[in-house]
Amino acid sequence: MRVTRRLMTGVPRLPEAAGDGGGELPGEGPVLRVVMIGDSAAAGVGAATQEEALPGQVAAALAALTGRAVSWRVVARSGATARWIRDSLLDRLTDPTRGWEPDLVLVVVGANDALRLRRPAAFRRDVAALVSAIRHLLGRDVPVMLVGLPPVHRFPALPLWARWPLGAYARRLDAQLRRVAARGAGVSHLPVGALPISPAAGLAADRFHPSPAGHRAWGRSVAASVATVLELR
Repeated sequence: MRVTRRLMTGVPRLPEAAGDGGGELPGEGPVLRVVMIGDSAAAGVGAATQEEALPGQVAAALAALTGRAVSWRVVARSGATARWIRDSLLDRLTDPTRGWEPDLVLVVVGANDALRLRRPAAFRRDVAALVSAIRHLLGRDVPVMLVGLPPVHRFPALPLWARWPLGAYARRLDAQLRRVAARGAGVSHLPVGALPISPAAGLAADRFHPSPAGHRAWGRSVAASVATVLELR
């Protein structure tokens, strides 16, 4: 925590996106139910509403790409690590009052583990345990897709001396996400790809989280990967 406080000194604390935790998009065929669970990126920090944040943008792009109706839900908290998500957020994955359960789970995690210098092997175990806990809760081997870490070394909010070392550390943790995906049936790793990372084209006022344009670009990238995986399945 001491390392995190030092790195984030002076970075404005932006609120999570406002919203009801999900939405519905029209389309043909059976409804695709998607839940995104994770940290501040999943919580929509940098955007005003969940619809214009990463979860809503993924859902909108998925509906456009697949032509299917999409029912989406977000379960996220700013500052969350893989272990904290497993311990504190899983009970919100479903909505028993509506009989709602996800057809697939998107996991957005790793940036806070990198800031806390969580050891790669420990992070891998945390993520593997999270995947197992998700499936245990749902009672079936629902597809789990691990969203790759963003290019941390390009975030101008971080001090210059920390950007490249921390970026390299984030890439090490992203490699652990790939290892979890490679070893788990029905688990996929979705690389981030090329994203606009600049205060003018992709970053919010804190110069660390995505702006609405950044959320939109990232959401389209994630949705394209998800649609590809679904088609191959």
